Amino acid sequence: MVPATPALLPRRPCPQRRRPAGFTLLELLVVMVIAGIVISLVAVNASPNERGRVLDDGQRIARLFELAQEDAQLGARPLAWEGDAGGWRFLESTPQGWVPMRADVFAPGHWRLGLDSVMIVEGGRRVGTGPQRLVFGRELVDEPQRLVLTRGDIRVDITGDGSGRYQATVPQ
Repeated sequence: MVPATPALLPRRPCPQRRRPAGFTLLELLVVMVIAGIVISLVAVNASPNERGRVLDDGQRIARLFELAQEDAQLGARPLAWEGDAGGWRFLESTPQGWVPMRADVFAPGHWRLGLDSVMIVEGGRRVGTGPQRLVFGRELVDEPQRLVLTRGDIRVDITGDGSGRYQATVPQ
């Protein structure tokens, strides 16, 4: 009989260390830090600053002015825009006078942030006090118009070139 050598003996599985199911505290902390960074980046990019919000309002009004100019020409009736620090509304000319419009696009609106002032400027001077009014006529070429929105030290100029094109800019 041949003596048993370790190479010939049947191998018994040796007990392996089993890792408990789940995550370690370190793995959870790393995931939480990464999630916190991603959430903070999304929050910063998702909420624009005040300057961006006022500029967005200015761009929105510029597009509405272009639509109002086109509608006034196509409908052969003057339209007007009235605005103050709280919001705006569009008016249409009727035989009874100016009547507020309630249509989808021309429905009254509010600024995303409250403004300090809304001014119509002609020749470097403010025109009138109280609610400001711009009138969009039936003519293809009209006078250039300028509206200034202010909130604190933020200023947005909405300028019309007289041909129905409007642009919102932040002066430097």
